[in-house]
Amino acid sequence: MPSRFVAGGAWAGWQIVLALVTATYLVPASAQLPRNGRPLRPTVTLPDGPVRQVILRSCTACHGIDEYGYYAMGREDWHALIERMKVTKSGVVEGAMISDADREILLDWLVAEFGPDATPFERQYVLPMLTAEDLLSDAEARALLTRACASCHTPVETVVDTRLDEAEWRRTLVGKIATGTPILLIEVDPLIEWLARARRVNVSN
Repeated sequence: MPSRFVAGGAWAGWQIVLALVTATYLVPASAQLPRNGRPLRPTVTLPDGPVRQVILRSCTACHGIDEYGYYAMGREDWHALIERMKVTKSGVVEGAMISDADREILLDWLVAEFGPDATPFERQYVLPMLTAEDLLSDAEARALLTRACASCHTPVETVVDTRLDEAEWRRTLVGKIATGTPILLIEVDPLIEWLARARRVNVSN
C-alpha cells in the first residue's frame, strides 16, 4: 500500500543515517522555504497497535518517524537499514535495540506504508551560510573522512583525490547519507569547503 503523508513544517534535528533515497533535490534556499522559513518535511502519523510500541521503544530515541516518508523500499532494504541502526552511534544512544520479533512487526508496517510502490517525499537541502566557526581544520576534516568514508574507501585519499565540483560533491555526499554513510547534513558543506580549500578538488579548470 503506498504511503500517505502531507507536507509539514517541523524541522526535527536528525542525527542518524538512513538508506537508499531515490532522489535528492538541491535548489537555492530561497526557492525551498515556506513562510515559516523551514524546509518542508513529510508528516507521518504514529500508527496504532503493536507496531506503535515497537517504534516508541526502539526508534524515537534517535529520530522522528517523519524520516520514514523519505523512502520507498522493499523488505530486504528496510531490514538492512534496521540492522545498520543497531550499530550506528546517533549521539543520543549507541545504537537501536530491537528484538527479532519486534523487528518483524516493524518491517511489516514499513513495507506496507513505505514499500517499493510508495512515493517518497523529496529530500530538500538548504545551502548553509558558513561562518569561520564552521570551517574544518585539516585534523577535523580527516577525522570526518575517516569516520564517513574509510569503511568503503581505503585509503581515504581516494576520496580526497576525486575531482568533483561543489554541486557534484553536494549531490554525492547527500546521496551517501541516504545509503548509510555516517555523516550529518550539517557536516556536508564544511567538508566541501575543506576539500576545495585544502585539496582544490572542487576548482573547475
